[in-house]
Amino acid sequence: MMNVTLLVLSWSILGLWSVGLVAAGDWRDEIPPSEDFLEPSQLSKAVFEVNDFDELQELDMFDAIVFEETQAETEVLVVRSDKTRSIIIAFRGTNVEELKDLTANAQLIQKDFFGMGKVHRGFKNKLLNNDLHIHLTDAVDAELDRNPSYSVVVTGHSQGAALATLFGAYMVGTNKLSSWKRVTVVAIGSPRVGSGSFKRYVRENLQNLAIFRVVKEEDIVCRLPGTFFNYRHVGHMIKVNFGTMGAQAYFQQTGDGDRYKGVDPDDWDLTVNWSDLGDWRTDHAINDYIAAVALATEGSIQWPTGFVEGKKKCRWWQLRGC
Repeated sequence: MMNVTLLVLSWSILGLWSVGLVAAGDWRDEIPPSEDFLEPSQLSKAVFEVNDFDELQELDMFDAIVFEETQAETEVLVVRSDKTRSIIIAFRGTNVEELKDLTANAQLIQKDFFGMGKVHRGFKNKLLNNDLHIHLTDAVDAELDRNPSYSVVVTGHSQGAALATLFGAYMVGTNKLSSWKRVTVVAIGSPRVGSGSFKRYVRENLQNLAIFRVVKEEDIVCRLPGTFFNYRHVGHMIKVNFGTMGAQAYFQQTGDGDRYKGVDPDDWDLTVNWSDLGDWRTDHAINDYIAAVALATEGSIQWPTGFVEGKKKCRWWQLRGC
């Protein structure tokens, strides 16, 4: 009888311990309010319009730090926002008039990314061209020396979102910043950037990197490159729908196989309804993304505070009703 009692108590303790772990949470899984997406979305557009450091200095509400343009036509700005106490790095998305941008998008072959798994060769080359990743990290590090309490946010739209994801992973994964400094990536209308191994590495090893991808309805770019090329999305997805004036957050895009539900495969990848063909391109427009975040901040679009949940599966050691 005593052995049975001890066994039941052991199960109970394990169950409470497991519940405690869930309750403790992970900062990477705390969905930021829509207000935190305002400046990143605005700067993702501004980097299209700014052509040099002088123009960067003219931006309202931000203090200019760096403007870089490489031989590979990668353009990126770094600013400080005293309003949100953050240092923001924004990468420019694809410029359809720049051949090097289009060529980079087409380079689907995957290459190793600092031992973190394989990523899109074109995006990797855009980030590493002219040692851009090193110059940017030095600029951010110097600014953090002056403002150590400020947060670090990396953002971009389209190709810029892909570069933002890779740069965030580079800074955290190679310990280029202080070991305690957290980095948040706000990827707007992002394509897939790497393989399943890259996704797993980021989730399992980069504890100081949070990635949130904002996706608008039928945005075609977010469904490329296809999974049949061994591409997987990294980070959490916030899907905005103008039709319902709502938004849903999906844990790591595909769920966790337990508590959280993933996106519906029939409504993802390239299997969207052909009747929505006209929306594939228009839903990718940066102005629509800015509008979505603004509407959410005003309260017109309901912003998610938690992830979409699926049927919860209890483990044998957990308490009833887990």
